[in-house]
Amino acid sequence: MKSIWWAILPGFVVVGIVVACIIQTEETTEWKEVQQLQKDIHSSMRFGVAEASEPNNESEAEKQKIEERRVEKIFEYRDKLKSLPEKLQKVARDQMREMFVSRMEQRVDIVLALPPEQRDAELDKQIDEWDRRIAAWNKRRGQENKKQSGGGGGDNAGGSGVPQSAGNDKKKTDRRRGWVNASKEQRDTWRRELLSRTTPQQRAKWHEYRRLMDERRKERGLSARSFN
Repeated sequence: MKSIWWAILPGFVVVGIVVACIIQTEETTEWKEVQQLQKDIHSSMRFGVAEASEPNNESEAEKQKIEERRVEKIFEYRDKLKSLPEKLQKVARDQMREMFVSRMEQRVDIVLALPPEQRDAELDKQIDEWDRRIAAWNKRRGQENKKQSGGGGGDNAGGSGVPQSAGNDKKKTDRRRGWVNASKEQRDTWRRELLSRTTPQQRAKWHEYRRLMDERRKERGLSARSFN
């Protein structure tokens, strides 16, 4: 009997290794796709110290197109994220949060490191970037809402007159509604989570940065941007 088990056991081991390798390979492929999208999004964030000394000959329309492509990458990233196990989704979200905080700190430090008489040019650059970014988000959300309401059309399933993808599209849209479409309670929760990962010094710097941004927007006759 023992000899039979010793004969069968290697077979089970081999099968187990093969199955584990298949699962690991599938997760690795999906994980690599998510990681690559993170890198693409990171590199598409155009603000940075290096850019301050680089000439920028892009037209306003070209800059807006760049923001729209970046937003498309973020939506693609969100879709890819759903293919990961829950634990890896959390890891990926934490990575994106850290990336966001790091880039925000870079923006803040650039402004606060400048002498007061030299800040306006940098503030203007960042204000224009924010406005283009928000315009790109609003455009993409409008497309999403139109698609959700059936304005985008679709193929019928089984002649029922109902687009086959309507249910899936609605679920995707409901899951990926972000900050702007979230309730005040959700926003407060997300804000507390973000602040819990920052130091008092960071929060003080961000508060001063926000004050300077609002002040400069007012000087330019622009409405204040609300994150509430």
